[in-house]
Amino acid sequence: MIGIINMSNELYKNSKHFENRGSIYTIYKAEDFGVNFKQDKISKSYQGVIRGFHADKHISKLVTCLHGKVRFITYDFKTAKKQDYTLDGDSKTSESVLIPPDTLNAHQCLSAVCIFHYKWSDYYQGTKDQRVVYFNDPDIDPQWSEEFNFIVAERDGNAPSLKELKKNVK
Repeated sequence: MIGIINMSNELYKNSKHFENRGSIYTIYKAEDFGVNFKQDKISKSYQGVIRGFHADKHISKLVTCLHGKVRFITYDFKTAKKQDYTLDGDSKTSESVLIPPDTLNAHQCLSAVCIFHYKWSDYYQGTKDQRVVYFNDPDIDPQWSEEFNFIVAERDGNAPSLKELKKNVK
């Protein structure tokens, strides 16, 4: 593990132990993080699915691709800092990204199936405490893989633009 976090997007790598039964690895040890996590969620997506861009106003998240491969993007709309990761749940190391509160994030499933794990610093209260931006916003320019048909939730496909979000955030 890389060490105590500084609440910016950060990539954490853990080794995996492989044997004839499969593998085992650690995603989270409390002493490695300055965040008190309270809830875990898992999403399962199919190839081409894009989830996001969402930002939880008061929640930090530690995200890990457990199975499959995803393209994962974070975007701090206050500083315009974009980070782009490929998280491969089947690689020789486990990689997790810590997302600070109010940071937009989205991912696209690149493999047949993806299982994505979220560790939340507070309990999910639904969409009322989230910001959402159009999944393919030109100002974020995610450059999603066009090898697959995009599959998005109605909410993400009809979301406001990044410009609109910035205009409405005080």
